[in-house]
Amino acid sequence: MTGPIIAVTVWRRALATGLGAQTDLYTLGGEYADSVQAAGGIPLLVPDVVDPDVRALLSRVDGVLLSGGQDVASGPRDATEHAILTEAQRIGMPVFGICRGLQILNVHRGGTLVADLPHTSDHPAVGSGEERLSRHRIVDGAGWVADSLPDDGVVNSIHHQAIDRLGAGLAIAARAEDGTIEAVAGTDTSRFLRAVQWHPEKMPGVEGRAHATRLLAPFIAAADGYRRRAASTPRDKEFV
Repeated sequence: MTGPIIAVTVWRRALATGLGAQTDLYTLGGEYADSVQAAGGIPLLVPDVVDPDVRALLSRVDGVLLSGGQDVASGPRDATEHAILTEAQRIGMPVFGICRGLQILNVHRGGTLVADLPHTSDHPAVGSGEERLSRHRIVDGAGWVADSLPDDGVVNSIHHQAIDRLGAGLAIAARAEDGTIEAVAGTDTSRFLRAVQWHPEKMPGVEGRAHATRLLAPFIAAADGYRRRAASTPRDKEFV
């Protein structure tokens, strides 16, 4: 049997291409797909979709990974991801969020965001060079976070928004040394719901890739369990 299918959200934006002008593209760092596959899943990239189509979409996958990208700003991607979260929670589908994925999850649950995180040594200004991958240490990490981290507990920082007021049904699972919330999990332990503020898929080297695999493997396992349960209990007949 092959691995579970993981819907991965993407970023729609205009970028310059070899065609000589900016082109409307859906984009996603290749590391996301690589990390999902390394952890045993099959990535399926998901563009913006209208709310009525989300139910049909999720009837064909086994888990959702909300990827990073632009700010949460009430655009078409926000609408897609809110609809996906609503349906995923209705059917109990496993969800994992990365960076923006953590932020949209928190907003979906009624929480708020720091619009522009004050600069600290842990979270310096986001630039265009190597400083974009500045490092900081994770502290107060729950077991699932601590068990995945590199030995030094250090991860990357590529964001300027962060959780302010925590959303309903979420628990803090880790912080950075400056107090910024770096990971959350759902309080309903019967459903898999986790998110991190850093980018595990962009951690460098062999140890970085191993960290991403350790972090995502429980999510992929939960998606596989969801798939097996769904196989024994037919999903909504309209989409079978």
